[in-house]
Amino acid sequence: MQTFEYTLEFAKQMDQQDPLTSQRNAFYVPEHEGKDALYFCGNSLGLQPKGVMALLEQEVMDWRKYGVEGHFHGRKPWFHYHKFLTEYTAEIAGALPHEVVVMNQLTVNLHLLMFSFYRPTFATDADGNYKPLRYKILMEAGAFPSDMYAVQSQVESYGLDYNDAVIECALIEKELIQNGFEKINQIDSESLTDYSIVDAVVKYREYMSGESKFAHLKKNVSQGHIDESVRFCWKFIENLSLTKNIKRTRPTDIKTEDVSNFYIWSEKNYSPKTFNKCFIAVRAFFEFLIEIENIEMKNPFRKFVPKSVTPSSIDIITEDEFNQVLEAVDTHNPFITLGGKGEKKNLYKPYLKDGFKLFLLTGGRREEVVDLKWSDIYSTPQGVKLFIIDNLKVKRMKKNNKECKKYIGINVDLEDFLVELGMNEKIGTDEYILYPNRTSTTKTIMTDLSRGFSHYKEGAGIKKDISLSNLRKTYLTWHHQVLGDDTGLVSSHSTTQVLEKYYLDPKVLTAVEISALNVRVFGKK
Repeated sequence: MQTFEYTLEFAKQMDQQDPLTSQRNAFYVPEHEGKDALYFCGNSLGLQPKGVMALLEQEVMDWRKYGVEGHFHGRKPWFHYHKFLTEYTAEIAGALPHEVVVMNQLTVNLHLLMFSFYRPTFATDADGNYKPLRYKILMEAGAFPSDMYAVQSQVESYGLDYNDAVIECALIEKELIQNGFEKINQIDSESLTDYSIVDAVVKYREYMSGESKFAHLKKNVSQGHIDESVRFCWKFIENLSLTKNIKRTRPTDIKTEDVSNFYIWSEKNYSPKTFNKCFIAVRAFFEFLIEIENIEMKNPFRKFVPKSVTPSSIDIITEDEFNQVLEAVDTHNPFITLGGKGEKKNLYKPYLKDGFKLFLLTGGRREEVVDLKWSDIYSTPQGVKLFIIDNLKVKRMKKNNKECKKYIGINVDLEDFLVELGMNEKIGTDEYILYPNRTSTTKTIMTDLSRGFSHYKEGAGIKKDISLSNLRKTYLTWHHQVLGDDTGLVSSHSTTQVLEKYYLDPKVLTAVEISALNVRVFGKK
């Protein structure tokens, strides 16, 4: 039985005894600082064999001599390449020659592989909606574009949306999963508060979501806010992993220099506005550890210098600018390049133009607009049409389950647009107004609309610092010109108390009727 020794001399001795040692001389090894590199990229692109140039020249000469006839002539006809490789492949696979075949390229083989096991299941929920059940795919973030396209085409073949069905794991998250979120207190201590910074973030998500022991402390915030807050915490830990073993680092081990390093990184990678949101989120995370988990420590993020955010004085979009954005949807290149590998992403969606118009004409928030249904349309005794929907923002702010509605007046411009979309035939149905035959989640559609507007705004050559939310600001500007101080009743910008007071009050209804009768697109008469 061989006894192994953890020494350099023993390693060299074993190398000399290795029968495959000579194979190293069959490859070109790149140099690094004057020495042969230690090459570990065989999974991506291996070293070049020294004999490959001669073999390539042979095939190139056959190509030169025979052209397309090289498939059937020459020293190794290309049409029969799989036969030349069968014996060797069988030996590698531990199979018989008639059991293997060399075929296709990686992407095609990925399709064949996924087709054999990826079978999403669907079911009808209590509301009669046909929804997918087991359909998620977990894959590495930043994979080769061809791999991502193969996965994308598989999920879309079932009518699913890539952004919903595929979970791309960042490196830090993969490491955490692989290590089972190993807890320090399982190794070093029995203390209920003596756990790793990694476990702390897991606990923070549970707290934000009101899970397990934190049910009575559940915050009235959106899932998007929870995801964003936790994502900033993971970014801090990812940065921390550059200098510390995060599985062995307790919250109490965080030092000033750790905060400083993250500060420098965030300065380089975030806008001033996002920078401030990030540091506020991480500060709240440590406040949770101190106030809720009762960890005795000072908040390392308690003091930091926020970035100065220059407020934009250009909030509204003009009619010409809006039409330019709509035109760009039809004419501008829809692809953007992501990451260092040059991955292309298509931002075009067939519902973008209708979505932009609906945002402009309703002044609603993203989720409100995306989930509008024809059944949300009502008429007042005076015959004025309006939308009555849940005021989602206020419902999240409220501590009780009291119903709170929001009214959106349907003026002549909005009504004309709704007629174009089929209102006369569809009013009263539960069909979505925007993207009715949807295969994507509300969240995905919201993201697509936001990204799409920013992309095509730039494609239209508009230099203003505006986004999808500025359509709502434009809408409210028109309403303020007509309603004055009553604009808040229509916009839901009022305080929770005011909304609770007026949500069934005729005053609100009157304001909505006035807006429906008098407000016109871009202030037209």
